[in-house]
Amino acid sequence: MKRISIKIFAMIFALFFNEVFSQTWVRKNEGYSFWSIEKDFAGNIYAGTTGTPRGIFKSTDGGETWTNIYSTGVSNYLEIACDPQNNVYVANSTNGLLISTNGGVNFTNVPVSTFGGNSVNTVACGPNGLVLVGVTSGGIYRSTDYGATFTQTLSGYSIVSLEFDKFNPNRVYAGSSSTTLNGFFISTNGGLTFSGPTNSINVWEILQRQNGELFVLGTTAGYPVLKSTDLGLTWAQVGTTPNAIRGACLDLVENIYAAGNGGVYRSTNGGQTFTNMNLTSSSNKIISYQNKILAAVTGTTTGGIYIFTDQTIPVELISFEAFVNSNQITLKWKTATELNNFGFEIQRRESDGDYMTIGFVRGKGNSSEICEYSYVDKNLKSGKYFYRLKQIDYDGIISYSNEVVVEINLLTQFNLEQNYPNPFNPSTKIKFSIPENSLVKLTVYNLIGKVVKEILNQSMNAGNYEVEVDGSNLSSGIYFYRLEAGKYSNTKRMILIR
Repeated sequence: MKRISIKIFAMIFALFFNEVFSQTWVRKNEGYSFWSIEKDFAGNIYAGTTGTPRGIFKSTDGGETWTNIYSTGVSNYLEIACDPQNNVYVANSTNGLLISTNGGVNFTNVPVSTFGGNSVNTVACGPNGLVLVGVTSGGIYRSTDYGATFTQTLSGYSIVSLEFDKFNPNRVYAGSSSTTLNGFFISTNGGLTFSGPTNSINVWEILQRQNGELFVLGTTAGYPVLKSTDLGLTWAQVGTTPNAIRGACLDLVENIYAAGNGGVYRSTNGGQTFTNMNLTSSSNKIISYQNKILAAVTGTTTGGIYIFTDQTIPVELISFEAFVNSNQITLKWKTATELNNFGFEIQRRESDGDYMTIGFVRGKGNSSEICEYSYVDKNLKSGKYFYRLKQIDYDGIISYSNEVVVEINLLTQFNLEQNYPNPFNPSTKIKFSIPENSLVKLTVYNLIGKVVKEILNQSMNAGNYEVEVDGSNLSSGIYFYRLEAGKYSNTKRMILIR
């Protein structure tokens, strides 16, 4: 009995040791106190300091090395955001907003007078030059020209977090934090107007999973973690964090990492419980990069960028996408590195069903290079489909990818549209649709029925098509174009005017 107890204790101690002490953080940029960190679409990482000494730092190798690219200004670099063009925007508190259009080589300053004299707390980027800025007591300011001009769209609240919806760029979420005016706000028109608040906590961080679920974390007493399954309209508390939180992110398998007073914590059960990740220094913003977690840590003696590499994730999945072509869906994914990777089960479900395995693609085993994979799901009906990858290690360990959603809208009938422009000179376009693979003929006739141009005569897959007709070798007049596909045929008139 004694011997068994010793063995059990040893097993428990080993599990505890592996869980806690294997969580090793590597410290970069010692001597600086950091508040903000973000990655751009090209894989560069930017981090901003608070206090003195100061600087905006840039890394091009996943956080291994850093360069101080900007150290001017009189206030803190509280938030960093990057748009799809890799322009960099920095919330610079009482110094306004900083913008770089060349990867941090130069920055221009948008002064706080642009924002009613209010300190700039946070910034977020949408598509096509859309930039939103959150300020203290002044709400939200909106730009549609990459930050050249701004207009106020929400007033009175101290906005400390902004997030664009992952699947709908017109939908924007904002979080407020103050002693009285707190909560979560929603815009459905790209930040032109906001409604809310729909909850009443200090919202310092907004997270969204691939299934659309939203989580908010913050500094409200008791430190509740709230979850919404209806895009922020209603909320339910799912758990609490041990301390006040000012930053959070999701890793590759959508575990929640939260940073704040007392360090960095992780939840592997959707925010119900959190455990400290062996980092206890006061932390702020935090991001995931491949299978790494990078935390901005404050303090004159403990400050820096701390990096944790999660070796329990055997495969670093860097993309997983789905593309529709008629009645089939092509799945494509890439891995940055692979360790002991046996392969991937491809799993699919429909809106009201459970996941089922539909295929398998063998992995590369061990690789330090980018590997690309694909799988084609054929002969599908109209509807919405959900896909995920089940990655299997050689020793049986499994992990799941994020979910991707795609919809097929199959054509149900043939159609030939009127050419545009009509009349035309010298070219025009003709659109048509075929709901099944067919031999397609598209022919132009003159008034007496003589063929003057054969545009198409080939087998084509089901789909929507557009062809251009060049009439430069035809004389002015009335012509007819005829589509023949399977048993379908249709004729329309067009006019060439020179």
